[in-house]
Amino acid sequence: MHSIRLLAGLGLALCLGSSVALAAPSHEHAPHGRAQDDAHGQPRPPADFGPLRQSIRAHRHDIGRGPAVPAQVRIVKGKPLPAGWGSRLSARQLQHLPQYRGYEWRRAGSSLLLIDSRSGIVHEALLGVLD
Repeated sequence: MHSIRLLAGLGLALCLGSSVALAAPSHEHAPHGRAQDDAHGQPRPPADFGPLRQSIRAHRHDIGRGPAVPAQVRIVKGKPLPAGWGSRLSARQLQHLPQYRGYEWRRAGSSLLLIDSRSGIVHEALLGVLD
């Protein structure tokens, strides 16, 4: 009798667990050209920054260039931003750029950098986009 209740309980748990898994949100990729939203409904950075580059180039005079980066300073996607480089943008400059939760835009010379605000890792480096 005890084993029948145990089996019935396990069967019920299995059924409920599978229905919860089916109701969970999908983690499939967003359709081409659209940024997928994160868990808070905020857009995530796109995989392709090509269209954004065109928009930035159209507003490059409003954003303006930052201080030149010396040749020995290397800014590499996937690595931390070197200390002291990458100036923050003003609210007026940021209005021309999309905002992504957990990321911030920085300017270094003629480049725009999308930085993970928690780790300081360069998520994307749009090199020369402000030329």
